[in-house]
Amino acid sequence: MFLMHLKTENQIMCTAPITQDDKIFACRVCNECVAARRFGWVARAMAEKAMTSHSACVTLTYSDATQIGRDGARMFCYADVAAFLKRLRSAARYEAKKHKWNLVPQVRFLCAGEQGDRNGRCHWHLILFTNFDLASLGQYTLRGNQITDRRDMLTIGKQKRRLNWSLWPHGFMTLQEPDQGAMNYVLSYCLKDQFTQEKSQGTMREAKSENFATGLFRMSKRPAIGETFLIQKMERLDASGSVLPNLHLQVPDLSTHWEPTGSFRKKLLWHLVALNKRALWATGANAPQWSSLLSACADNLSDMEVLLGIPQEPQNDPKSDDYRSIETEFALRGRETAARQSTASFARSCAQSLPCRNCLDGFDQETLKALNLYRDNHATRGHIYAYQDGSEAQSVPTGRVHPYCQRKGSKTARLAAPLTGR
Repeated sequence: MFLMHLKTENQIMCTAPITQDDKIFACRVCNECVAARRFGWVARAMAEKAMTSHSACVTLTYSDATQIGRDGARMFCYADVAAFLKRLRSAARYEAKKHKWNLVPQVRFLCAGEQGDRNGRCHWHLILFTNFDLASLGQYTLRGNQITDRRDMLTIGKQKRRLNWSLWPHGFMTLQEPDQGAMNYVLSYCLKDQFTQEKSQGTMREAKSENFATGLFRMSKRPAIGETFLIQKMERLDASGSVLPNLHLQVPDLSTHWEPTGSFRKKLLWHLVALNKRALWATGANAPQWSSLLSACADNLSDMEVLLGIPQEPQNDPKSDDYRSIETEFALRGRETAARQSTASFARSCAQSLPCRNCLDGFDQETLKALNLYRDNHATRGHIYAYQDGSEAQSVPTGRVHPYCQRKGSKTARLAAPLTGR
């Protein structure tokens, strides 16, 4: 009889395993399985946080002052959250253009809808991962007074700061730092449908079960939450030519290790198999720590089937999160790295106070005169450019594409300077 993912991330055994075809599976219903699934989402959220510059835990509620608020409090209306995210992205693009942030705003999220235990009012818990500070968008008011300092906006412990935010007109909101405790609180609601009396029967949570425990869970996809962290870790392993000694991943600010399950575990195993194949092709021997990895996974049949056999690649289904193969993923990441290097090279040469040498060499005398420059064709070191007053022409970085740049409007220029590269 084989063990199939019976242990949780914290190495706690399922207390009500299911046996089928001589294999044992976790039940996904007992307290240990529910805790494991919650921890898995917390770990993925912490991994996503490690890859973004800003993140925050946000609660959105409804007020009875409007009909939309009264309807939203009675039943889940995810369209309100979708509209909020659209306003958030639009406001971020406006502020980026207005204040010349020189970045393309990005918003990724985890969203858990909850129906309150006491009054049954619906509200939303979100974890937002962005490359900009939420405190810089819209207007925040607390008891009628506008606040701008982020420290005055944050809810700390049980001292809630119920804010009115111009981007959420349906009620008040709270803002909280995204540490592990806050993420664990938010993501506890993603599995609230497991707390009905029927599903809680025979478990320790039966005393706290509810007649109508409902919830709604949504998230960003492609890439999945936490997948960018996984890909970056595999890239570092690829550069070192080794593999992991086990499937325990260390995530920044996470109190313990993360051992992926489900599709994430399969992705990790496929990556490790691909890395070992590369080492075999390059050196004729297995990658360092490969034997330790096999030893660590020896008790798990499904893991060993992937590591020792020919893994079944994800189907090329655009509707699936796993529609790209491992080799395709590495190739795409390689092209992304080359594009970043090209963008950085363009910024160093063309985002200057003067056009680059390639552009200057192609300008006629009238264009040079418009730039207050002239070309000395008799210089011993080729063309030398100087200002009309005879001083040497020196260019300094500006972070903006020069108006006379011949590559202005190119894809590389738009990536290097989104506001001036068009």
